[in-house]
Amino acid sequence: MFLNRLEIQKFRNLAPALYEPRPHRNYIFGDNAQGKTNLIEAIYLLCLAKSFRTREDSDLVPFSDESYFIEGDFLSDEQIPHHVGIMFDVQQGKQIKVDGKKLGQFSKLVGLFPVIVLSVNDYEITSGPPAQRRRFFNVLLSQSSRRYLDDLKQYDQVLKQRNTILAGAANDSMLGVWDDQLVQSGVRLMMARSNMVEELNHYLADFYAAITGARWTFRIAYSPNVGFRSPDEAEGHFKAGMRRASLKEKRQGRTLVGPHRDEFLFYISDNELRKFGSRGEHKSALVSLKAAEARVLYKRTENHPMLLLDDLYAELDKQRSQRVLDLFDPASQIFVTGTSLDAEMIESSAHLKEQMIFENGQMKRGKWDVHPGI
Repeated sequence: MFLNRLEIQKFRNLAPALYEPRPHRNYIFGDNAQGKTNLIEAIYLLCLAKSFRTREDSDLVPFSDESYFIEGDFLSDEQIPHHVGIMFDVQQGKQIKVDGKKLGQFSKLVGLFPVIVLSVNDYEITSGPPAQRRRFFNVLLSQSSRRYLDDLKQYDQVLKQRNTILAGAANDSMLGVWDDQLVQSGVRLMMARSNMVEELNHYLADFYAAITGARWTFRIAYSPNVGFRSPDEAEGHFKAGMRRASLKEKRQGRTLVGPHRDEFLFYISDNELRKFGSRGEHKSALVSLKAAEARVLYKRTENHPMLLLDDLYAELDKQRSQRVLDLFDPASQIFVTGTSLDAEMIESSAHLKEQMIFENGQMKRGKWDVHPGI
């Protein structure tokens, strides 16, 4: 998947402009707070209808304004063109159009334009609470499987209904019906997560070794809230766990059993990364994870995902910095941001000729085709 054209009319601090990125590697350098991350955030938004930095669309509106508008042209690996436009107004909300047709459900955008982001927020995946790791797997699986996305939406809806009953805000005579639906969709989520961990682990150790040059292995262990060895066993254990927790659930007014409480553990050799990893080890693990994610997405969708690598070289020494991009398929479109000093990490002068230099939300010099002031 390639982004051929990005038009910014109003978005955060970015000046109005039309960008025509290169089909493969794109470098965006500049000092902090100049708009580099905002640019790749706009690309991510066009792909998934959400920002990777905030849940509030109002945060994306330029200061002293009431709306934002971005649009872009994509080209699939099969050479099929697509156009996406997203507009938000604080009064009217958000509207998304794909190829001229308005989307009734924003989730319909997910998976059409596979994308992967590596940002400072991703340290939460390896060092933060379990919810951040579940979110990582939910985004990856939703982009690679429409069935998973549908199951996740159903599970979340049923979970809300069940919690409403447990909190005493609704008649509990329907609790059994919601229990069955929760188990059915929940088991499918657990099976999909287990399979995804296995797929990622196929790549992680080699990628981590390629970056660090060390013999340590990097792997993920899936720790489901409901233990299982087969789908049938998962269903039985799920129901048994809900029965055991029924009194406690009613006291607390919330569901205590299910994949919404799953955990994923990251290990460097036998040491849990979250507890013992250095900042550099976390960054090397995250880069390895994103590279593995890219391989899995391509395998499942037959489209190379776009890669948005924000501050890629931060926390990496020069040796590791020169290795990281080799992990990613050269056929993929990659956007790399960094400070002006990070340009020294890139050995190829041919790559540097394609860089953009950002200052105050504007491209000051560089080789992308940019048409300012649209």
